[in-house]
Amino acid sequence: MEKFNVINFLKILLLIAFTILFLFPTVWMFVSSTKSVAEIAKEIGTIHSFIPNFSNMSSWLDPYKEMFSRFNFGLHFFNSVLYSCVIVFGSLVVNSLAGYALATFDIPFKKYITATLLILIIFPFQSVLIQIFIIINEMNLTNTVWGLALPHIGSAFNIFLFMVFFKKIPKELRESAYMDGASDWQIFTKIAVPISKPIFMTIGILVFVGSWNDYVWPLMVFTETNKYPLSVAVNIMNETKPIYLNQVMAGLTVTTIPILFVYIFGQKYIMPQNSTTGIK
Repeated sequence: MEKFNVINFLKILLLIAFTILFLFPTVWMFVSSTKSVAEIAKEIGTIHSFIPNFSNMSSWLDPYKEMFSRFNFGLHFFNSVLYSCVIVFGSLVVNSLAGYALATFDIPFKKYITATLLILIIFPFQSVLIQIFIIINEMNLTNTVWGLALPHIGSAFNIFLFMVFFKKIPKELRESAYMDGASDWQIFTKIAVPISKPIFMTIGILVFVGSWNDYVWPLMVFTETNKYPLSVAVNIMNETKPIYLNQVMAGLTVTTIPILFVYIFGQKYIMPQNSTTGIK
């Protein structure tokens, strides 16, 4: 019994150590975004750099106000929200339909298509970045939302995940729906989708985080600075002189907050659910 308690205690200490290790850069970023540049320079390397200045709370938002007015950050924030929503919605629709078709229908060469998906998963998006840009440019989609979104919507990895999940749905559900006169589209929208919330939410979060943090592709597609998302705007802000560290930290904080909210409010939907719902 003593050995068991000691092991648990060591595990807790290890988890606490890892938590502190991963959290302290985020805490420092947020705290620095509420201070002046002089305060950051004075307190750097001390414990005070992780403690907000509670004696002057009225000045906490000053770096944010300066950052938004100086770099038109509100526009870039709207751009990121728009681009991410378009990519997430398109990705969920296209990849779920493709995965459902591979999981349920007798498609010619299904085995070869599945094998091709596994091969495509190996190759990262960056390996074909130049070729995709040439295609987007030939289609006159540069400097447009669709030029940014289309290459990210179709994903071999996401199609494969949907296919694996949909295969777990019992055939009895579809067969009973067919007997009641339901079409394939009705079965997909009224049976498959409602009981597949975990995979939709999981892929939605992965796609959102990936599109929100994407830097290279938006920089290639857009030539007008007013169309840049936050990921590019923060880098420009970090290179525009004079550089104010508190404003940079404020920009990074604003960029991080939506991702935290997505994880916090979406994690309850990622819990595994029983796909046999409806089977008596």
